[in-house]
Amino acid sequence: MKWRTRTLSIATIVLLLLAAVGALQHGRRAVAFADASPTPVPPLLIYPRVGNPRASVVQPRGPALLLMGGGPTVDSAFVWMHDTIVGKHGTRGGDVVVLTASEGDIYTDYLMKVAPFNSVRSISIGPGATPDDLVRAAAYVDRAQGLFFSGGDQAHYVKWKGSPLIAAVQRLYDRGGVVGGTSAGLAILGEYVYDSVAADAVGDDVEVRTPNAMAHPDEPIISFTHGLFHFPPLRNVITDTHLVTRNRVGRALVFLARLQAQTPHPVLGVGINEGSAIVIDRKGIGTLMLEHHTGEALLLRLTRKTPIARGKPFAARDIRVTLLDREGERVNFNTWCASAPTYFVDVDGAKPPYYSPANPYVAPPGATTPSCP
Repeated sequence: MKWRTRTLSIATIVLLLLAAVGALQHGRRAVAFADASPTPVPPLLIYPRVGNPRASVVQPRGPALLLMGGGPTVDSAFVWMHDTIVGKHGTRGGDVVVLTASEGDIYTDYLMKVAPFNSVRSISIGPGATPDDLVRAAAYVDRAQGLFFSGGDQAHYVKWKGSPLIAAVQRLYDRGGVVGGTSAGLAILGEYVYDSVAADAVGDDVEVRTPNAMAHPDEPIISFTHGLFHFPPLRNVITDTHLVTRNRVGRALVFLARLQAQTPHPVLGVGINEGSAIVIDRKGIGTLMLEHHTGEALLLRLTRKTPIARGKPFAARDIRVTLLDREGERVNFNTWCASAPTYFVDVDGAKPPYYSPANPYVAPPGATTPSCP
Protein backbone atom coordinates (compact mmCIF):
# COMPACT_ATOMS: atom_id res chain seq x y z
CA MET A 1 0.00 0.00 0.00
CA LYS A 2 2.82 2.42 0.81
CA TRP A 3 6.31 2.59 -0.58
CA ARG A 4 9.16 2.37 1.90
CA THR A 5 12.35 4.40 1.65
CA ARG A 6 15.27 1.97 1.57
CA THR A 7 18.56 1.62 -0.28
CA LEU A 8 18.82 -1.58 -2.31
CA SER A 9 22.02 -3.59 -2.30
CA ILE A 10 23.61 -4.64 -5.59
CA ALA A 11 22.68 -8.24 -4.81
CA THR A 12 19.03 -7.27 -4.33
CA ILE A 13 18.99 -5.35 -7.61
CA VAL A 14 20.43 -8.38 -9.41
CA LEU A 15 17.77 -10.64 -7.89
CA LEU A 16 14.99 -8.27 -9.00
CA LEU A 17 16.39 -8.16 -12.54
CA LEU A 18 16.61 -11.96 -12.67
CA ALA A 19 13.01 -12.21 -11.45
CA ALA A 20 11.88 -9.77 -14.13
CA VAL A 21 13.68 -11.76 -16.85
CA GLY A 22 12.13 -14.98 -15.59
CA ALA A 23 8.65 -13.49 -15.64
CA LEU A 24 9.11 -12.23 -19.18
CA GLN A 25 10.34 -15.66 -20.29
CA HIS A 26 7.05 -17.09 -19.08
CA GLY A 27 5.14 -14.64 -21.26
CA ARG A 28 4.02 -12.29 -18.51
CA ARG A 29 4.92 -8.75 -17.67
CA ALA A 30 6.98 -8.54 -14.47
CA VAL A 31 5.03 -6.46 -11.98
CA ALA A 32 7.42 -5.84 -9.09
CA PHE A 33 6.19 -4.49 -5.77
CA ALA A 34 9.64 -4.04 -4.22
CA ASP A 35 10.39 -1.92 -1.18
CA ALA A 36 12.60 0.31 -3.33
CA SER A 37 13.29 4.01 -3.11
CA PRO A 38 10.70 5.53 -5.45
CA THR A 39 11.82 7.50 -8.49
CA PRO A 40 10.30 11.00 -8.51
CA VAL A 41 7.06 10.93 -10.48
CA PRO A 42 6.62 13.62 -13.18
CA PRO A 43 3.50 15.77 -12.83
CA LEU A 44 1.88 14.10 -15.85
CA LEU A 45 3.21 11.32 -18.05
CA ILE A 46 0.88 9.94 -20.73
CA TYR A 47 2.30 6.70 -22.07
CA PRO A 48 1.74 5.56 -25.67
CA ARG A 49 -1.48 3.76 -26.42
CA VAL A 50 -0.90 0.05 -27.04
CA GLY A 51 -3.25 -1.88 -29.32
CA ASN A 52 -5.67 -0.59 -31.94
CA PRO A 53 -5.14 3.12 -32.65
CA ARG A 54 -8.85 3.42 -33.40
CA ALA A 55 -11.28 3.81 -30.54
CA SER A 56 -13.41 0.88 -29.46
CA VAL A 57 -17.07 1.31 -30.38
CA VAL A 58 -18.50 -1.18 -27.86
CA GLN A 59 -21.14 -0.10 -25.38
CA PRO A 60 -19.94 -1.45 -22.01
CA ARG A 61 -22.28 -3.89 -20.27
CA GLY A 62 -21.72 -2.77 -16.69
CA PRO A 63 -21.49 -0.80 -14.54
CA ALA A 64 -19.14 -3.09 -12.67
CA LEU A 65 -16.28 -3.08 -10.19
CA LEU A 66 -13.04 -5.06 -9.83
CA LEU A 67 -11.59 -5.21 -6.30
CA MET A 68 -8.08 -6.74 -6.20
CA GLY A 69 -6.21 -7.25 -2.95
CA GLY A 70 -2.67 -6.45 -4.11
CA GLY A 71 0.39 -8.57 -4.75
CA PRO A 72 0.06 -11.02 -7.66
CA THR A 73 -2.45 -9.94 -10.29
CA VAL A 74 -5.54 -12.11 -10.84
CA ASP A 75 -5.67 -12.92 -14.55
CA SER A 76 -9.26 -14.16 -14.52
CA ALA A 77 -10.46 -10.86 -13.03
CA PHE A 78 -9.10 -8.93 -16.00
CA VAL A 79 -10.65 -11.44 -18.40
CA TRP A 80 -13.93 -10.81 -16.58
CA MET A 81 -13.35 -7.07 -16.95
CA HIS A 82 -12.96 -7.48 -20.71
CA ASP A 83 -15.99 -9.76 -21.03
CA THR A 84 -18.14 -7.37 -19.02
CA ILE A 85 -17.13 -4.44 -21.21
CA VAL A 86 -17.57 -6.26 -24.52
CA GLY A 87 -20.48 -8.52 -23.60
CA LYS A 88 -18.82 -11.70 -24.84
CA HIS A 89 -15.68 -13.74 -24.38
CA GLY A 90 -12.75 -13.68 -26.78
CA THR A 91 -13.88 -10.78 -28.96
CA ARG A 92 -11.44 -7.90 -29.14
CA GLY A 93 -12.82 -4.67 -27.72
CA GLY A 94 -12.74 -2.14 -24.93
CA ASP A 95 -10.30 0.69 -24.30
CA VAL A 96 -8.74 0.67 -20.83
CA VAL A 97 -6.88 3.43 -18.99
CA VAL A 98 -4.54 2.58 -16.11
CA LEU A 99 -4.04 5.42 -13.62
CA THR A 100 -1.04 5.44 -11.32
CA ALA A 101 0.52 7.92 -8.95
CA SER A 102 3.77 6.04 -8.43
CA GLU A 103 4.38 2.89 -10.46
CA GLY A 104 4.83 3.87 -14.09
CA ASP A 105 3.77 1.79 -17.07
CA ILE A 106 3.75 -1.74 -15.61
CA TYR A 107 0.31 -2.98 -16.69
CA THR A 108 -0.11 -2.12 -20.38
CA ASP A 109 1.65 -5.07 -22.01
CA TYR A 110 0.33 -7.48 -19.38
CA LEU A 111 -3.29 -6.43 -19.89
CA MET A 112 -3.02 -6.73 -23.67
CA LYS A 113 -1.71 -10.28 -23.25
CA VAL A 114 -4.15 -11.47 -20.62
CA ALA A 115 -7.35 -10.35 -22.41
CA PRO A 116 -8.24 -9.13 -25.94
CA PHE A 117 -8.76 -5.47 -25.11
CA ASN A 118 -8.92 -3.04 -28.00
CA SER A 119 -6.25 -0.87 -26.36
CA VAL A 120 -4.58 -0.02 -23.07
CA ARG A 121 -2.95 3.25 -22.07
CA SER A 122 -1.22 4.11 -18.78
CA ILE A 123 -1.20 7.60 -17.31
CA SER A 124 1.13 8.51 -14.45
CA ILE A 125 0.23 11.51 -12.32
CA GLY A 126 2.72 12.87 -9.84
CA PRO A 127 2.25 15.07 -6.76
CA GLY A 128 3.13 18.17 -8.80
CA ALA A 129 0.19 17.73 -11.20
CA THR A 130 -1.77 20.90 -11.88
CA PRO A 131 -5.55 21.22 -12.34
CA ASP A 132 -4.90 21.41 -16.09
CA ASP A 133 -2.98 18.11 -15.91
CA LEU A 134 -5.98 16.43 -14.29
CA VAL A 135 -8.24 17.85 -17.00
CA ARG A 136 -5.96 16.37 -19.67
CA ALA A 137 -6.01 12.96 -17.98
CA ALA A 138 -9.81 13.13 -17.62
CA ALA A 139 -10.18 13.49 -21.38
CA TYR A 140 -8.59 10.06 -21.89
CA VAL A 141 -10.81 8.48 -19.23
CA ASP A 142 -13.90 9.91 -20.92
CA ARG A 143 -13.00 7.95 -24.07
CA ALA A 144 -12.44 4.63 -22.25
CA GLN A 145 -14.70 1.79 -21.17
CA GLY A 146 -12.44 0.46 -18.41
CA LEU A 147 -10.33 2.12 -15.72
CA PHE A 148 -7.83 0.51 -13.35
CA PHE A 149 -5.99 2.15 -10.44
CA SER A 150 -2.58 0.65 -9.70
CA GLY A 151 -1.06 0.31 -6.24
CA GLY A 152 1.22 2.71 -4.40
CA ASP A 153 -0.04 5.13 -1.75
CA GLN A 154 -3.72 6.02 -1.61
CA ALA A 155 -2.87 9.41 -0.11
CA HIS A 156 -1.89 10.49 -3.63
CA TYR A 157 -5.22 9.38 -5.09
CA VAL A 158 -7.50 11.00 -2.53
CA LYS A 159 -5.91 14.38 -3.30
CA TRP A 160 -7.82 14.22 -6.58
CA LYS A 161 -11.20 14.32 -4.81
CA GLY A 162 -13.55 16.79 -6.49
CA SER A 163 -11.33 17.07 -9.57
CA PRO A 164 -12.37 16.63 -13.22
CA LEU A 165 -10.39 13.37 -13.24
CA ILE A 166 -12.42 11.79 -10.43
CA ALA A 167 -15.60 13.05 -12.11
CA ALA A 168 -14.50 11.34 -15.35
CA VAL A 169 -13.95 8.04 -13.54
CA GLN A 170 -17.42 8.33 -12.02
CA ARG A 171 -18.90 9.02 -15.47
CA LEU A 172 -17.16 5.95 -16.88
CA TYR A 173 -18.82 3.79 -14.23
CA ASP A 174 -22.20 5.49 -14.61
CA ARG A 175 -22.27 4.85 -18.35
CA GLY A 176 -21.68 1.13 -17.85
CA GLY A 177 -17.90 0.85 -17.69
CA VAL A 178 -15.74 -1.18 -15.33
CA VAL A 179 -13.68 0.52 -12.61
CA GLY A 180 -11.11 -1.44 -10.63
CA GLY A 181 -8.01 -1.18 -8.53
CA THR A 182 -5.39 -3.14 -6.63
CA SER A 183 -3.71 -2.42 -3.29
CA ALA A 184 -3.93 1.37 -2.86
CA GLY A 185 -6.12 1.40 -5.96
CA LEU A 186 -8.60 -0.84 -4.16
CA ALA A 187 -8.40 1.12 -0.91
CA ILE A 188 -9.96 4.17 -2.59
CA LEU A 189 -13.05 2.48 -4.07
CA GLY A 190 -15.31 2.21 -1.02
CA GLU A 191 -17.52 5.02 0.26
CA TYR A 192 -15.08 5.29 3.17
CA VAL A 193 -11.34 5.29 2.49
CA TYR A 194 -8.49 4.80 4.91
CA ASP A 195 -6.47 7.48 3.14
CA SER A 196 -3.02 7.34 4.82
CA VAL A 197 -2.87 11.14 4.68
CA ALA A 198 -2.26 11.67 8.39
CA ALA A 199 0.34 8.88 8.50
CA ASP A 200 2.18 10.34 5.50
CA ALA A 201 2.27 13.74 7.20
CA VAL A 202 4.29 12.19 10.03
CA GLY A 203 6.78 10.43 7.75
CA ASP A 204 7.16 8.29 4.65
CA ASP A 205 7.92 5.21 6.76
CA VAL A 206 4.90 5.61 9.05
CA GLU A 207 2.11 3.10 8.50
CA VAL A 208 -0.94 2.00 10.47
CA ARG A 209 -0.48 -1.67 11.31
CA THR A 210 -2.57 -4.03 13.41
CA PRO A 211 -0.28 -3.88 16.50
CA ASN A 212 -0.27 -0.09 16.82
CA ALA A 213 -3.95 0.24 15.82
CA MET A 214 -4.99 -2.33 18.43
CA ALA A 215 -2.84 -0.73 21.13
CA HIS A 216 -3.78 2.85 20.26
CA PRO A 217 -7.09 2.86 18.36
CA ASP A 218 -7.48 6.61 18.86
CA GLU A 219 -4.10 7.46 17.37
CA PRO A 220 -4.16 10.56 15.13
CA ILE A 221 -2.34 8.89 12.22
CA ILE A 222 -5.61 7.12 11.32
CA SER A 223 -7.50 9.32 8.87
CA PHE A 224 -10.31 8.82 6.36
CA THR A 225 -11.70 10.32 3.18
CA HIS A 226 -15.43 10.06 2.55
CA GLY A 227 -17.25 9.94 -0.77
CA LEU A 228 -14.36 9.97 -3.24
CA PHE A 229 -16.63 7.90 -5.51
CA HIS A 230 -20.29 6.92 -5.46
CA PHE A 231 -20.51 3.25 -6.41
CA PRO A 232 -23.84 1.84 -5.14
CA PRO A 233 -22.50 -1.67 -4.28
CA LEU A 234 -19.83 -0.08 -2.06
CA ARG A 235 -22.12 2.30 -0.20
CA ASN A 236 -21.30 2.21 3.55
CA VAL A 237 -18.24 0.05 2.77
CA ILE A 238 -14.56 0.43 3.59
CA THR A 239 -12.03 -1.83 1.90
CA ASP A 240 -8.66 -3.09 3.08
CA THR A 241 -5.93 -4.89 1.19
CA HIS A 242 -3.11 -7.44 1.64
CA LEU A 243 -5.42 -8.65 4.39
CA VAL A 244 -3.96 -12.01 5.46
CA THR A 245 -0.40 -11.47 4.24
CA ARG A 246 -0.04 -8.38 6.43
CA ASN A 247 -2.42 -9.45 9.22
CA ARG A 248 -4.73 -6.48 8.78
CA VAL A 249 -7.95 -7.73 10.37
CA GLY A 250 -7.11 -5.93 13.62
CA ARG A 251 -6.57 -2.56 12.00
CA ALA A 252 -9.63 -3.05 9.76
CA LEU A 253 -11.76 -3.55 12.88
CA VAL A 254 -10.38 -0.36 14.41
CA PHE A 255 -11.29 1.44 11.18
CA LEU A 256 -14.84 0.08 11.45
CA ALA A 257 -15.18 1.20 15.06
CA ARG A 258 -13.88 4.69 14.29
CA LEU A 259 -16.26 5.02 11.34
CA GLN A 260 -19.20 3.57 13.23
CA ALA A 261 -18.80 6.36 15.78
CA GLN A 262 -19.19 8.90 12.96
CA THR A 263 -22.23 7.53 11.12
CA PRO A 264 -25.61 6.07 12.14
CA HIS A 265 -25.41 3.55 9.31
CA PRO A 266 -23.82 0.10 9.63
CA VAL A 267 -20.44 -0.08 7.91
CA LEU A 268 -19.13 -3.20 6.18
CA GLY A 269 -15.43 -3.98 6.04
CA VAL A 270 -14.30 -5.83 2.92
CA GLY A 271 -10.78 -7.15 3.29
CA ILE A 272 -9.14 -8.87 0.33
CA ASN A 273 -5.88 -10.77 0.41
CA GLU A 274 -3.07 -10.83 -2.13
CA GLY A 275 -3.70 -12.85 -5.29
CA SER A 276 -7.46 -12.52 -4.69
CA ALA A 277 -10.19 -10.38 -6.21
CA ILE A 278 -13.91 -9.76 -5.93
CA VAL A 279 -15.64 -8.68 -9.12
CA ILE A 280 -19.07 -7.03 -8.75
CA ASP A 281 -21.55 -7.09 -11.62
CA ARG A 282 -24.25 -4.59 -12.52
CA LYS A 283 -26.70 -6.29 -10.16
CA GLY A 284 -24.41 -5.88 -7.16
CA ILE A 285 -23.38 -9.55 -7.00
CA GLY A 286 -19.72 -10.10 -6.17
CA THR A 287 -17.75 -13.20 -7.14
CA LEU A 288 -14.43 -14.30 -5.65
CA MET A 289 -11.62 -14.94 -8.15
CA LEU A 290 -8.24 -16.37 -7.21
CA GLU A 291 -4.94 -16.37 -9.10
CA HIS A 292 -3.55 -19.70 -7.89
CA HIS A 293 -6.81 -21.24 -6.60
CA THR A 294 -5.90 -20.12 -3.09
CA GLY A 295 -6.70 -16.83 -1.44
CA GLU A 296 -9.45 -15.20 0.55
CA ALA A 297 -11.63 -12.23 1.26
CA LEU A 298 -13.31 -11.43 4.58
CA LEU A 299 -16.49 -9.48 5.27
CA LEU A 300 -16.37 -7.80 8.69
CA ARG A 301 -19.22 -6.29 10.69
CA LEU A 302 -19.46 -5.00 14.24
CA THR A 303 -22.62 -6.34 15.88
CA ARG A 304 -22.30 -4.21 19.02
CA LYS A 305 -21.54 -0.59 19.76
CA THR A 306 -17.78 -0.49 20.12
CA PRO A 307 -16.62 2.87 21.46
CA ILE A 308 -12.98 3.87 21.24
CA ALA A 309 -11.66 4.51 24.75
CA ARG A 310 -9.00 7.20 24.79
CA GLY A 311 -5.61 5.81 25.76
CA LYS A 312 -6.82 2.22 26.03
CA PRO A 313 -6.33 -0.79 23.74
CA PHE A 314 -9.12 -1.72 21.35
CA ALA A 315 -11.53 -4.46 22.40
CA ALA A 316 -14.68 -5.76 20.72
CA ARG A 317 -16.90 -8.81 20.97
CA ASP A 318 -19.08 -10.78 18.58
CA ILE A 319 -17.57 -9.43 15.38
CA ARG A 320 -19.35 -11.10 12.47
CA VAL A 321 -16.87 -12.54 9.99
CA THR A 322 -17.71 -14.15 6.66
CA LEU A 323 -14.87 -15.98 4.92
CA LEU A 324 -14.76 -16.37 1.16
CA ASP A 325 -11.90 -18.68 0.23
CA ARG A 326 -13.28 -20.81 -2.59
CA GLU A 327 -13.17 -19.61 -6.15
CA GLY A 328 -16.61 -18.64 -7.40
CA GLU A 329 -18.13 -17.92 -3.97
CA ARG A 330 -20.55 -15.02 -4.12
CA VAL A 331 -21.62 -12.11 -1.97
CA ASN A 332 -24.69 -9.96 -2.52
CA PHE A 333 -23.63 -6.37 -1.87
CA ASN A 334 -27.26 -5.27 -1.78
CA THR A 335 -27.91 -7.37 1.33
CA TRP A 336 -24.34 -8.05 2.52
CA CYS A 337 -25.14 -11.73 2.50
CA ALA A 338 -22.76 -14.44 1.31
CA SER A 339 -23.37 -18.18 1.29
CA ALA A 340 -19.97 -18.79 2.88
CA PRO A 341 -18.70 -19.79 6.34
CA THR A 342 -19.74 -17.18 8.92
CA TYR A 343 -18.53 -17.02 12.52
CA PHE A 344 -17.90 -14.60 15.37
CA VAL A 345 -14.58 -13.28 16.65
CA ASP A 346 -13.59 -11.35 19.77
CA VAL A 347 -10.54 -9.08 19.89
CA ASP A 348 -8.55 -7.60 22.75
CA GLY A 349 -5.67 -5.25 22.00
CA ALA A 350 -4.22 -5.82 25.47
CA LYS A 351 -3.69 -9.53 24.80
CA PRO A 352 -1.61 -10.33 21.71
CA PRO A 353 -2.19 -12.07 19.33
CA TYR A 354 -5.48 -10.20 19.91
CA TYR A 355 -7.99 -12.64 18.39
CA SER A 356 -10.30 -15.30 19.76
CA PRO A 357 -10.42 -17.75 18.01
CA ALA A 358 -6.69 -17.25 17.55
CA ASN A 359 -6.78 -17.33 13.72
CA PRO A 360 -9.60 -15.16 12.34
CA TYR A 361 -8.61 -16.06 8.77
CA VAL A 362 -9.79 -19.67 9.13
CA ALA A 363 -13.37 -20.70 9.76
CA PRO A 364 -13.54 -22.45 13.17
CA PRO A 365 -15.61 -25.55 13.91
CA GLY A 366 -19.21 -24.49 14.30
CA ALA A 367 -19.11 -21.82 11.60
CA THR A 368 -22.43 -21.61 9.78
CA THR A 369 -23.20 -20.93 6.13
CA PRO A 370 -26.18 -18.59 5.60
CA SER A 371 -28.64 -19.28 2.83
CA CYS A 372 -28.80 -16.12 0.74
CA PRO A 373 -31.73 -15.38 -1.58
